[in-house]
Amino acid sequence: MDSGSSEENGVRERLKSLVKACMDAAASLRFFPGSVRVVTHYDADGIASAAILTKALLREEKRFHLSIAKQLSSELIEELGREAYGMIVFADLGSGMLEEIDKKLLSAGKRVIVIDHHERQGVINEERMSLIHHINPLEFGISEDISGSGMSYIFARSMNPENRDLAFLGILGAIGDSQTGSIREHWGVLGLNQEILKDAISSGRMKVSRGLRLWGRNTRPIHKALEYSMDPYIPGVSGSESASVQFLQELGIELRNSHGWRTLSDLSDEEKKKLSSAIIAERAMNGEENPEWIFGDVYDIPFMSGELSDASEFATILNACGKTGNPWKGVGMCLGDVRCVDEADDVLTEYRREIGRALAWVNRNRDCIRESEHAVCLIAGSNISEHLISNVISVMHRSGMLPDKPAFAFADTEDGNIKVSARISDRLLEKGLDLKEIVTRIVEKTGGEGGGHAGASGATIPKESLELFISEAESILEKRKSGKTGTQENNLNTSQQEKIVISGSGEDGSAESEGPGEGEIERREAEERRGQEGREETDNTEMERKGLVRYFLS
Repeated sequence: MDSGSSEENGVRERLKSLVKACMDAAASLRFFPGSVRVVTHYDADGIASAAILTKALLREEKRFHLSIAKQLSSELIEELGREAYGMIVFADLGSGMLEEIDKKLLSAGKRVIVIDHHERQGVINEERMSLIHHINPLEFGISEDISGSGMSYIFARSMNPENRDLAFLGILGAIGDSQTGSIREHWGVLGLNQEILKDAISSGRMKVSRGLRLWGRNTRPIHKALEYSMDPYIPGVSGSESASVQFLQELGIELRNSHGWRTLSDLSDEEKKKLSSAIIAERAMNGEENPEWIFGDVYDIPFMSGELSDASEFATILNACGKTGNPWKGVGMCLGDVRCVDEADDVLTEYRREIGRALAWVNRNRDCIRESEHAVCLIAGSNISEHLISNVISVMHRSGMLPDKPAFAFADTEDGNIKVSARISDRLLEKGLDLKEIVTRIVEKTGGEGGGHAGASGATIPKESLELFISEAESILEKRKSGKTGTQENNLNTSQQEKIVISGSGEDGSAESEGPGEGEIERREAEERRGQEGREETDNTEMERKGLVRYFLS
């Protein structure tokens, strides 16, 4: 067996182990006789996780109480310990608070399931290991390319195969968690997320096509989509409404039709080709790196309408729900509640208004931006909400308002600490810079908690550690640039964890299956459904073979 096959088999074995752990945890919940307490994070990934678990528990006719939290604090865990619930499920949080969970929940005899994808912190007393299921891909040597909602989906799918129709929520959370990435000209979800995507497609809940990576394909006037496009960036067009209008007029693309402003989805194929060619030409003339990398996977949710039919817009709205104090509306949208769906536009409008106010404050107070040789910092204090600081720095970083250096933003938190949000450009990411690694190292010296992803990371630190954090960031970046940090630090994007790459690819680029034959799949899927009649799978058998089902059947 060649080394490539050996590596692939190792990946498969890790996935099988992960699914087995999920099935064990799901069985523990399914057979638990009492009410269940569920706590998830308040961002798009956490809200999608909440919706997945809500639907899965309703299908099992389990009694439960759901809370959506800004963060999992020692105080919240202590409060949960005083409640009467005998089982507590955490999703998209929990791995960073294992010792507190052990001391305040497990020691009291509570049963706990942690479904997370963040770094583990702390250990569990061996005597109480039987009371907890810690479901985290990092525990199985699987790094990146799976979100909290993706893990929640695998857990729900382990509980009942009927929950395969929730796979689209796993992808929705991944998009909200910035887990769409680039492999040269490809742009879309990667790794294990691709396996979840196959479940979403085969269940008819999501469609994928290739198109321009412009936000607001179905709802935003085309000139506004160009104005607000920062990734891909269009020199001389992005950031200017008048330039966007002129750009389209010069191409002969009409801005309006009989129904009002035209959107990207209203353009003909010929107009889309003309627009794409012009954007590439504009980027090439202005020296943009990889000017043709403007296309990507476009994820549609066919049973939704308006903003919610586009997964990127839906994910943004979920994030807006959390950041504006309306996470329950996001859960309702995910579950198709008409009242919540009808409020999507209002939530997004409020969200944009708040971000607009924050950006206006920055423009009036430019001294809040501190630039050094290797980084740029936005120090907002209490002037920008901790809930919005990550969005503000993202907008500023993508829009060219900041130099192309690692960007760090700081905002005061309600509990007297500082929220840190960090961003780097795709160019720096491709050069191997890893913000997650950097922030984690800094937090070891400043105190607090940190984590995230290579291109977008964050932390919460003590207020008195602000200047120390900034100086440590500058020091690490300086050493890395000068090449004095040694192999480990010069290759910050290298990990002992392996990315998920499933077998070779077919003509359509999808993974080839080495699972059981179609008849065996149908027979064993029927057994897994406990003899109950389910949805007809005939048209989707081939796609189902290429998804996660193989790991539930082995």
